[in-house]
Amino acid sequence: MTPTYVTFLPMSSLSIDEVRAEVTRFWNVFTSKASDLLEEFYAPDASVFASSSARSEPGRLAVARRKREYFDKQSSVRVQVGYIEVQLLSDDAAVASYTFQFHANRIAAGAGNAVEEDIQHGRATQVFLVDSDHKLRIVHEHFSVSAD
Repeated sequence: MTPTYVTFLPMSSLSIDEVRAEVTRFWNVFTSKASDLLEEFYAPDASVFASSSARSEPGRLAVARRKREYFDKQSSVRVQVGYIEVQLLSDDAAVASYTFQFHANRIAAGAGNAVEEDIQHGRATQVFLVDSDHKLRIVHEHFSVSAD
């Protein structure tokens, strides 16, 4: 598979507040179960490490999996995001790091089983780039869970 490269055009300087707002918007979209909007967050060649995965997966595949697991009518999702630390790498690139608590009820597990997921000490890193349409896109995302 040939990698896809996106050309990023310069724009006015990216701000820390813009990145924090995008992280907040990401979780609002996730908890509202808007899969079409969730997919728009990711660059076409984004990579994602889910909190329980052993390897990365493409962003679009992660969205499809999340839709199947969390976005059923019967499921409910709550998240609480901690302080969002932002490192601006350039005018069009930033890294957001933060902690989160995540709770989901009646999520789809294999064989039609519904389970509960409770993450008390989650950690997130999302790398954002401004794309050619001047929109922030996630190019890499890594969620992990504390071992305690």
